[in-house]
Amino acid sequence: MRLARRPLLLAATALATSSLFAYAFAQTPADSATAAAASPSAAPSPAAIKTTESAASKDYAIIKIGSETIKNSEVLDIWKGLFPGGAAPDFNHFDETIRQNVLRGLVSERLIYQEAIKAGYDKNEEVKKRLAILQKQVVMQAFMDEKAQKLVTEDQLKAAYNEKVAAAKGQEEVRARHILVGSEEDAQAIAEQLKKGADFVKLAKDKSTDKGSGANGGELGWFTKDKMVPEFADAAYKLKKGETSGPVKSAFGYHIIKVEDRRPLQVASYDDMKESLKAEVSNKMIQKYLETMLKTANIKYYSADGREKPFSTSLTPPTAAAGGDAGTVN
Repeated sequence: MRLARRPLLLAATALATSSLFAYAFAQTPADSATAAAASPSAAPSPAAIKTTESAASKDYAIIKIGSETIKNSEVLDIWKGLFPGGAAPDFNHFDETIRQNVLRGLVSERLIYQEAIKAGYDKNEEVKKRLAILQKQVVMQAFMDEKAQKLVTEDQLKAAYNEKVAAAKGQEEVRARHILVGSEEDAQAIAEQLKKGADFVKLAKDKSTDKGSGANGGELGWFTKDKMVPEFADAAYKLKKGETSGPVKSAFGYHIIKVEDRRPLQVASYDDMKESLKAEVSNKMIQKYLETMLKTANIKYYSADGREKPFSTSLTPPTAAAGGDAGTVN
């Protein structure tokens, strides 16, 4: 038995329609225009949007299965749960075909549940054990989500941002292209062609085994030294703007690197970084909170023969602990 079947059942019915994919995952105005052209009925008029927004504000029975009622609010909650990170498009803005695809998935789920109850699966010991585990996880997650919000302050976020700004001072980032091949001989041959005036972009498209960057002429964009494997980063940072390297070996193969530009490390604005800062700071604060609980709890750790053993209450990985002493016990 897998608890993950439920969202899969709904997703299979809700996301089978190509127009829904186009609408839900459109990221740019161009993509949105394409989706609307492909399925005009999926793009509601302003009047329709106003009507559905008004309807959505009032909860109502959207489905009845015999004596059982499914509320519109329940449908919307389940719909949002299908999209990680709160990125769900507005369910009420879709046309009837798409909406009924989703509702059929929900109705199918209810019918399966009813049959499972009739068969007595709610009394199955394995099922009850899994439900207890799931309940514990849901309760803990709700508690920790609220705790994380309370532990993080605006001052902490600004302090974390200022640390990043300070750390960026004096650092550079590089914009580069590369051509990746499997052997030193191939890399050397490409280097010779470049010396004779061959076009780097064309060679990257034709020769690079890194098909992702190769399709864009080897373009890697802007990066800092820590974002690349050491051999690649060391070679790239030794090059001046416009210079090209000889063969550089890494675990991926042999690279020919061309540095397009260099600049002082750019730090995004506080507003742009705020959400990522919240995640970073909340993780640190939650770790401190958990370590405090571990240290104040009366924890005993035993070997199989009943002897008490040392137990570390630190959540910091041993390799990163001060002094690197993996045996330290708090």
